[in-house]
Amino acid sequence: MMLKSVNIPESIGLFILTLWITIDLWTRPLSFTDEVLPNHWNVLITLVYLVLFIVFYLVTRPIYFPPRAWTQRLVTLFLLYVTFHTIMFLFRPATASSLSLLHLFTTWLFVIIVLSLTARPFARWFQLLNLILLYQALCLAAYALLVSFGQEYVPIDNIQSLRLGPISLSQLYVGEQGGFLRSASLTNNPNAFAAWLVPGGLIAWMYVLQAIARRSLRSLVFFGLVLSLIFIGLLLSASQTGIYSFCLLALLTTLLLIPEKRLRYQVTGLYLLGAGILIGSISFNNALFAQLISLNGRSALWQAGLSASTDRLWFGHGLGSSVVGLEQQLGPSTLYTFHSTPIVYLYEFGLIGLLLYLASFLLILVRFIRDYRHDDSLSVILLLLSLWLLLLQFTESVLIRPSGFYFIWLSFLIYATRRRTTSQESTHT
Repeated sequence: MMLKSVNIPESIGLFILTLWITIDLWTRPLSFTDEVLPNHWNVLITLVYLVLFIVFYLVTRPIYFPPRAWTQRLVTLFLLYVTFHTIMFLFRPATASSLSLLHLFTTWLFVIIVLSLTARPFARWFQLLNLILLYQALCLAAYALLVSFGQEYVPIDNIQSLRLGPISLSQLYVGEQGGFLRSASLTNNPNAFAAWLVPGGLIAWMYVLQAIARRSLRSLVFFGLVLSLIFIGLLLSASQTGIYSFCLLALLTTLLLIPEKRLRYQVTGLYLLGAGILIGSISFNNALFAQLISLNGRSALWQAGLSASTDRLWFGHGLGSSVVGLEQQLGPSTLYTFHSTPIVYLYEFGLIGLLLYLASFLLILVRFIRDYRHDDSLSVILLLLSLWLLLLQFTESVLIRPSGFYFIWLSFLIYATRRRTTSQESTHT
């Protein structure tokens, strides 16, 4: 329904933006990797993005760029730093050249596209994005639940399969056969699976609250089932970051949408009571409690990233070099990422790049907090999605690579530099 419009070029443009966000998830190789991808894949996906960009411009023919706020200077400085830094470090041995070119190329193409959006297309794009995130999470969760009943395993590749007649459905898993297996659905690891489920679950929870307020039984049942299935997917992923962030943001969603202060206090009290009981029960298991506090060993990876960044503190080591840096710190048998976007920025782009990145993120949060209105569901969900990315970046290095997460963040960043709607924009529309 969101794509249906009397303005056909605008609808096609929104569809292209949707493909731009989701194509990374649905085209990645089904292997347990997140950053170390084959060079031919980087070349192929670059060509796909180029085709999308050309089609967008041939269809929409944007000739007007809306007025920007003074904060555009900060964003421009950040993008220029990333550009020149990538070019200067392109031929260093530790730099992933194909990944660097993919990152640089797709970033600027996407920025040019999003810069051309005026107020109405931006609002429609974010509304469409909400639906995409909701139903994408539903599909991923349903697939993971279905394949979890499969009994065929390929331990070397960590593949679990369910055979339905001539059709074989497969997903990645983490764990040992005979024990609990962490599902990854159609993503490349359980954490990425959970990361895509969280925003869909929040949107479903928001619709449940709105259905309760309107006393709409049909909507309540439908979105209640969607929410339940997505939450089952979160449990199957066993991602601490996903479950923590969903519970925290679900509480915030409730507080943002409930108008009565007394009811807000009651809901907050129930959440705090439940959290206290859970923490109290876990604290009796010292090994489990220590594992949860360290987020499954991420603290060691973060410490390694901070130590590795000291020799080139100001300007970093180049895009894609964190894989080599981690191997130098902890050996070649360790994980392939520092599991933290800020630490990866510090290692690859230096302290200057990290500060520009953090300032850009702060700009997004300030803008969305200012725009928040209790009676505007779009402003609520934009604030929630920005906080979702904020929590996600601390435990996953997803906002420094060309991916759906990165492009969503980039669209938020460009939107945050816009001025309020002007008469010129209505004339352009």
